Amino acid sequence: MELNDDNLVYLDLEFVSRKYEELVGANPHEKITKQEGASAGLKAFFATAGLSTQESRSYSITSRQMLHALWPGILDNYDDFGAFENYKGTRIAWMKGDLTLGEWRDSEKREPGYEFYQLIHNSQRTAFLADPSYFSAGFSKIFGASPALKGNVGIPVMCLARVMWHVDDARNFVACPYVIVESR
Repeated sequence: MELNDDNLVYLDLEFVSRKYEELVGANPHEKITKQEGASAGLKAFFATAGLSTQESRSYSITSRQMLHALWPGILDNYDDFGAFENYKGTRIAWMKGDLTLGEWRDSEKREPGYEFYQLIHNSQRTAFLADPSYFSAGFSKIFGASPALKGNVGIPVMCLARVMWHVDDARNFVACPYVIVESR
């Protein structure tokens, strides 16, 4: 499958920069900038009070350029998702299915619960623990949208994800997505 930027739904910057260095053999020239601020005015070698640190990273090439360089390698280096057992470690695999919305809430209450993206694949569900800033334009805004706009979400995708565990009671897997692209 050829990569088309218009089909990109989600791209984890940490994953793609780490894989770029590993598979291409070149450092994407990461530059880390830290900005600190103190509200209490006390900063010592061993303790801080009221201190906040904000970190930003920048690279000499874009995440999409890194992904294009990696694409053939990550397509071939990871298997399709299959068997998974809890307590045996995590597994990075390709998953194909429909990207939908899920919600966990107390069955006794009417208030909205926790909303998340999930993948429906082979009659199974995988809940994604995703970083909203890694979604393409519009996808991260869905959770704040009106309930009327959240119906009928079912986008065919392929996803490279780290499957972390299976929740037996909820009958779903939990995974961290790395790359999600529409598959038409």
